[in-house]
Amino acid sequence: MNLFSHTLLVGTVFLLTLKELTEACSCISFHPQDQFCRASVVIHAKVISKRFIQPNHERGDGKVVYGIKLIEVFKGIDKNNIIDSAYTSSQSASCGVELNVGNQVEYLLSGYLQENKLAISLCGLAKPWNQVTAFQIKGIRGFYQMGCACKITTCYSESCGTSAPNECILNFSLYETGPNGFESQNLACIQRKDDSCMWYPTSPSYTNHP
Repeated sequence: MNLFSHTLLVGTVFLLTLKELTEACSCISFHPQDQFCRASVVIHAKVISKRFIQPNHERGDGKVVYGIKLIEVFKGIDKNNIIDSAYTSSQSASCGVELNVGNQVEYLLSGYLQENKLAISLCGLAKPWNQVTAFQIKGIRGFYQMGCACKITTCYSESCGTSAPNECILNFSLYETGPNGFESQNLACIQRKDDSCMWYPTSPSYTNHP
């Protein structure tokens, strides 16, 4: 391979890699409390079907519509409302979610309503129900809401300090973070009586904390 061909190949690979990085899905936080608080709807549902919608030329991608059976509502809608489907982008780069249909898996899902359909994405909750921890179930059924006024901030340094009283730091350098990380599975950022926020390992009692 001559120098020109080699340079051209390297340049092409670089541009393709750059394109993938710039088009990749980017989310603010993966902590379930943050996902719960940002969502307008949070539910427990069984996925029963899947179908594709042809690409929209203006948006540039297609949609996937999942048929769902509602089991429990945690936030955002009356339990008597009929929601029988959830939709998402068909492209993971556009934050599309891939759900298991074959075994009718139950999921914890979050998103927002649009025309009586739940819009979901990789930036929200889309977790198989059998992988949701007991602590997380307590959170979505009650005390996550107690921390929705708090701010969960991601830090990538070994020395992370809070910059505001209402802030909890999610430290990527010290713990396994993300959906399966220590903080995500075991901690909630809860607002105290003085409006400051702190990580708690269990549902707090205002009689025990200032």
